[in-house]
Amino acid sequence: MTTKLLLSLLSATVLAAGASGLAAAAEQPRAFLGKAAPEQSSADKVIVITDATRYVNVTGGQTVRFVVGDRSFTWCFQTGSAHVVPFDLERIAPQGVLPHHVVAYVADNPLYQGA
Repeated sequence: MTTKLLLSLLSATVLAAGASGLAAAAEQPRAFLGKAAPEQSSADKVIVITDATRYVNVTGGQTVRFVVGDRSFTWCFQTGSAHVVPFDLERIAPQGVLPHHVVAYVADNPLYQGA
């Protein structure tokens, strides 16, 4: 009986540690996501966000101009990590620009991929 209890406690501990690790990975520091770029900088890509936009796909190393109605912002995805987990674009957008949640999926920068 004691062995069963010990195994149950051990399993619960491992599961809890795994879940907290996933939560931590999902919230990478903002600096790892890149940095704001001046509006007048040349962008590699322009993405128009509409009411129907639920996600965007970008690649590490790109500078992207996001257009939302009559407002826009530009972000340089020079990431601080080889792999960036999906995140809510509101984390990098100026406050009040996005009308709803939009998930950003960042593909790994091709410069860091093994040959």
